Amino acid sequence: MGPVVVVVGGGTAGCAVAARLAEAGRAVTLIEAGPDYGPREQGRWPADLLDATTLATSHDWGYSGPAADGRTVAFDRARVIGGCSAHNGSTMSIGWSGDDADLPVTWSTAALADARQRAAERTRVNAPAESAIQPFQRAFLDACDALGVRRTDDLLDPESGVGASLSPVNVVDGIRWNTAIAYLDPVRDLPNLTIVDQCVVDRVEIRAGRVTGVLGVRDGMPVAFDADLVVLCAGAYGTPMILMRSGIGPAEHLRSLGIPVVVDLPGVGSTLQDQPVLRLEWAATPVLIEALEGFREATGFLPEEQCVAKVCSPGQTDAAPYDMHVFPWVEPDPVHGWRCVIPAGLLRPTSTGTISLASRDPEEAPLIDHGYLRDDDDVDRLVSMLPWLTDLARQQPLADLLGEPLVAAPTGDREDLIEWVRGNHHHYWHPTGGAAIGPDSSIDAVCDNRAHVRGVEGLVVADASIFPRAPRATTAFPVTVIGEHVARLILEDT
Repeated sequence: MGPVVVVVGGGTAGCAVAARLAEAGRAVTLIEAGPDYGPREQGRWPADLLDATTLATSHDWGYSGPAADGRTVAFDRARVIGGCSAHNGSTMSIGWSGDDADLPVTWSTAALADARQRAAERTRVNAPAESAIQPFQRAFLDACDALGVRRTDDLLDPESGVGASLSPVNVVDGIRWNTAIAYLDPVRDLPNLTIVDQCVVDRVEIRAGRVTGVLGVRDGMPVAFDADLVVLCAGAYGTPMILMRSGIGPAEHLRSLGIPVVVDLPGVGSTLQDQPVLRLEWAATPVLIEALEGFREATGFLPEEQCVAKVCSPGQTDAAPYDMHVFPWVEPDPVHGWRCVIPAGLLRPTSTGTISLASRDPEEAPLIDHGYLRDDDDVDRLVSMLPWLTDLARQQPLADLLGEPLVAAPTGDREDLIEWVRGNHHHYWHPTGGAAIGPDSSIDAVCDNRAHVRGVEGLVVADASIFPRAPRATTAFPVTVIGEHVARLILEDT
């Protein structure tokens, strides 16, 4: 049967890793901090986690941290089986192959081709029909075309460039097909797979440089799991925290909390990134409200978010084909009926931040600082998008659907624009880094080219924390691909 495997975190990647290893006959225990609602067909899943028309907000970890101007912003993360794949907007995209230079050859676009195909098939990624495009999103596509951003359908093509697309989605009959449904449901009856929910992992046990198990807390009581191999899939926040509580991380930080140092890895908790976003907002006109409600009545399904434009910002300085996502949505508004939001998200920021422990308590929130807009280049590129977004909103037929400005682009000199961006930016819900893959020579490298944590035998990472830099994409699909790829690497190694 091979080594006993404990997968820590039943999120986007963790479900994929656990299922693929169990299918291959490995003895697998999957540990999830949140609840497991069982097979979808049993009907116990909360409606908001299945409803693909809007983002879910329940089952949140409650994390937060500073924006560029010091205000506190929420960092939504899902504490439930399926993780953020049970929360997100269901839009699927992939990065650009030109960014392969940041990655080992084992993680190149070519090396991940099979994993991308397996992930798309298992999560049932599909292209919505043209008839499924709701009125606001269709007007957005037309407005992009008027600005020279042509209609494409290539968000999952790593060789593609600028274009506006109806996004591929992991939506089946209106249900967000999260990775728990996609990967775990087909294997739940396997005798070699055990799922333990409502269990917070404290740390990994390491003896003589090798993993021996996992320690956690369930129902207020300590629990232990023996393991020959541990795969950390706790995300860009959870995985660095577990590593540090296990004595793997920056020695000075660990000693300050009384944690014995097992491996001094300064890169743990560093390289943290998130994609900063600026957004303009309008009240919906009566014309749009009528059109949205008519669409809902006719189709029975009104997705708030559907389209994504890949755009090269006027402030971009590198040779990449695009550096921005413009991803509009509508949302209910208690005053105006509907609110229209047109955001621009910087996909590849150069600013980095850190995550560190506030204490040794596994239930205490970490200290998260993404370092938003620390690099002037990030600020410049976002500032350069303000006129572009304003021009987009003037294009027909979009202009007729946008009413009273609720968050408008500022006027003034460049310093005013910079101040506004710093004081109003949001984020794209895509934290990455903290346990990055990298060469031996890199001080920030935590994992080797097969995702093994340096200095510890039997410890692997498979989640968004291994990105050395944020991908030029939404992260749901790339993280599922990580799960597929790491499972394959583990099977090859064992």
